[in-house]
Amino acid sequence: MAKLYKRGPCYYLDWSEGGERFRRSLGKVDRAAAKAIQAEKEAELSGLITPTRGATVAQIIASYMAWYESARPTTFNRATSTFKPFLLKFGNHAAEGIQPGQVETWELGQKARGSANKAVRLAKAAFNRAMRTGVIRINPMARVQSTEPPISRAPDYYRPKQLDELYGCERGPLWRFMVNTGLRRAEMAKARRADIRDGQIIVESTAEGRTKSGKWRAIPLNSEARAALNGLGDDRLALCHPDTLGDWFAQDRDALGLPGSLHWTRHTFCTALVQQGVSLYDVQRLAGHSSIKVTEQYARHAPGHGVEAVGKLAEWHSEWHSKTRKPKRPRSSVG
Repeated sequence: MAKLYKRGPCYYLDWSEGGERFRRSLGKVDRAAAKAIQAEKEAELSGLITPTRGATVAQIIASYMAWYESARPTTFNRATSTFKPFLLKFGNHAAEGIQPGQVETWELGQKARGSANKAVRLAKAAFNRAMRTGVIRINPMARVQSTEPPISRAPDYYRPKQLDELYGCERGPLWRFMVNTGLRRAEMAKARRADIRDGQIIVESTAEGRTKSGKWRAIPLNSEARAALNGLGDDRLALCHPDTLGDWFAQDRDALGLPGSLHWTRHTFCTALVQQGVSLYDVQRLAGHSSIKVTEQYARHAPGHGVEAVGKLAEWHSEWHSKTRKPKRPRSSVG
């Protein structure tokens, strides 16, 4: 039997299984919902339906985030924020009883589709870990068909005149260094003087902060990056949290009346390289892209990109007209 009781605003379920006693918080649900969960648990204990361990979605995610904080500290706060709407909707659900269709419907119904999609992908990772560690025996999140939001925009970048304005502000050396190295905000926040060796900055994936691709890379420092170093920290180049970098950039951008975000510094790095004829392979290697497909979004900036191709269309059109144009009849003369 599963005993249901209420303490404060929350209902609790108490039962024994395999000689062990379990107690589970159902959260702030109404009595009808609590009774339904109690009936489900009693059916499980009686062998009428597939048994579960009693873990809730909130518990699965809490366990995952405890691991995540140690494994990926630089993105922990962002992941926590991403999870909030998902937990609000599904936190009190039994982990093994969550319905894939409900998750898909929830994701499609969110205004911030991109954030909802990230939350679902993180939840899948949390459930996969729970399966691997034996917390759950059934993984309903594996059956969720998540779809990327239908958004595709060409990455924008800063032009030289705009860069001059950015470089001229008090925190200009930071933005100048990021534009000329292509560092991500988390990579910039953990960068140290000791990472600069043999005229390059070495970006490594470590326990203190991993790279997005999980691989290290080396970026040679050009004259612009070397000049920017004079205005950066003596140990850590940027004495702040990654999110603070974004806040600082937003303040400077707004003060200058410029568009974009901190990530535009990385777009500018990639775009300028391609505009100068650097191969997409080299851009991928310097930017640390996990796939050449990511780098290909900058291909349109390559010198003469598509010009010859669309020029062929104009030639085809001209040739067609020359072949179909009827010759003019000579005027007849009357003697």
